[in-house]
Amino acid sequence: MNKALIGLAFVLIGLFLPQIQERIPDILVKPEPAPIIQIAQPDKKIIDKVSSIAALVTDDMDRVKLAIFNDIFSNRILDYDADSQQINDVYTEAARNIFGTSMRGKYQGYADGITKLFKEVLGNQNHQVSDVEKGQLSVYFRGLAWCLINQEK
Repeated sequence: MNKALIGLAFVLIGLFLPQIQERIPDILVKPEPAPIIQIAQPDKKIIDKVSSIAALVTDDMDRVKLAIFNDIFSNRILDYDADSQQINDVYTEAARNIFGTSMRGKYQGYADGITKLFKEVLGNQNHQVSDVEKGQLSVYFRGLAWCLINQEK
């Protein structure tokens, strides 16, 4: 009789296992901690320059993704040996590869703000980008990344 009850219990557990699992809390599964993004706070002049661009992004997850993207760009631009058009193309193509069309037109004015940053540093004429210009772009895009993480929407 005991073997029959144990067998019946196993059959019932097998039949209703999905429903049982849904009702049992995931006590043993520890959630992964959120990634910590550490970007040094830029000076007030840089924050004032880029904060209006960062404020356009309203979705928290998009803010994190764009912050990471812009921080990586700010680090990599220092090593680029390119002209101003190529720098613009690298940023645009990298964004397209990372985000696809998910961000296209989502934040009115964001693309214009990025374009203004590029034009302010690089001007309108195509030329070989100097180390000083790369450094300034790096500072601006790192500042933008910082604002995306730390600034209120």
